[in-house]
Amino acid sequence: MTDEAGLARRSMLVTALGAAAALPLAACASPESPGVEFRSPHVTDAPSARNVKDFGAVGDGVADDTAALARAAAVGDGPLVLYLPAGKYRVTAFPALPDFATVLGDGADVTLVTCETNTVLIELRQRNRVRFSRLGVFMSGPASTAVLLSHCFRCSFDAVVLRGNHLSDNHPRFVQQRGVVLEDNTGGTTFLNCDINNFGTGILTSCIQNYVTASKLTSNYVGVLGTGSDHNAGLALANVEFVSDRDPRTTVHHIRVDGAANDWWLTNVWFEGADIALSIGDAKRGGPAQFGLTNCKVAARTIGLDLIYCRQPYLANVIFDKDLERPPDDVRVDPVGCPEGTAINLISTNADDLRPGTFPDGWTVIGRDSMRAPYFAGTMVGRAGAGDADIFQAQGPDNAVRSAVLSSGAWLSERAEAGVILKDTAGGYWRLTVSPEGALGTAPLGRQRPRG
Repeated sequence: MTDEAGLARRSMLVTALGAAAALPLAACASPESPGVEFRSPHVTDAPSARNVKDFGAVGDGVADDTAALARAAAVGDGPLVLYLPAGKYRVTAFPALPDFATVLGDGADVTLVTCETNTVLIELRQRNRVRFSRLGVFMSGPASTAVLLSHCFRCSFDAVVLRGNHLSDNHPRFVQQRGVVLEDNTGGTTFLNCDINNFGTGILTSCIQNYVTASKLTSNYVGVLGTGSDHNAGLALANVEFVSDRDPRTTVHHIRVDGAANDWWLTNVWFEGADIALSIGDAKRGGPAQFGLTNCKVAARTIGLDLIYCRQPYLANVIFDKDLERPPDDVRVDPVGCPEGTAINLISTNADDLRPGTFPDGWTVIGRDSMRAPYFAGTMVGRAGAGDADIFQAQGPDNAVRSAVLSSGAWLSERAEAGVILKDTAGGYWRLTVSPEGALGTAPLGRQRPRG
């Protein structure tokens, strides 16, 4: 064969392969092609997916597809990509999954797995990096659990909807339903763009280092419960919504930590519709090592944030609102369980700032027009501003200036009866005075330390 002929044959082959690759999957196999089995064109990210309908699944919401899903997942310990095309799959159990398995649907609203029994539907134990994406799960058993992870690492749920049957009209029948249970040192679990709705408990965790991002928890009796009292329970939530209706039977807490726990970090989280939006710690069993609430909006019917026990709470840039016409208590702090903490720029729609007595004396509180701190350690620096503005002012309750440090650094007393007080070597106190003629004098104040 000449070189020119070889080049021509290779060129024709490349052209043919390119044309075949450009054809949509539906054009290669369609329901209209006699004798050709149709395969959905939607799974472009997993060409090795095992379509459950190839193994007998019907997906009509009537037939029991439990056995068909089990057959589709039976690949031993090898890689598994399980594909559930659009449909409603009625099951009594979900198949066991190996490490690194992927379960895909066509969308949480069109690929739906339903279970009517009191069971744990998706149960993973000692599994690594199992992924669920684009499917929905509906549980109707009063004591059922949608997902349970035990001793699992780096599993993920992306665009998954988990839905229970809890409503205000049927309360308390479904308060035992659970959406997600994270236990036994499960870590690195991620919920991204997920919805967890209408359970007795949306997420129950006794583990640390798990994450909920860009997700929504709606109308759960308790949205998230951190439990265990063994210094482990912790969670990081970012860009999350907790919402419910106004009926007190629907949601009692959006987040509750009921004992000793690890770190809880909440950033850009929205709360509305609960009786108590956040209940943190227990007076007898302890609470989180750290609790952070930043850039959040908190609305509730009775209490926005109830800090019962926490070692290091940190609150910053939080707005507190009401769900009903009667304003709630924005923040309630137990001075025994939370003697110290930090609160920065907290705003209430019911007042300009939260009440000064909201926080115990050991807290550092910085508001829009005030600051309170238990102490400052080290050198404090006050720097003069523009012009002749005072470096520091001491004001009374009427906002009148009583003393000031001028821009030059000089100290000024604005009240004749409030001059410098000195203590003599024998323990007596004296106030320096000045006459209208400028003569200095002293006035005795006794041996008790002056308070006014």
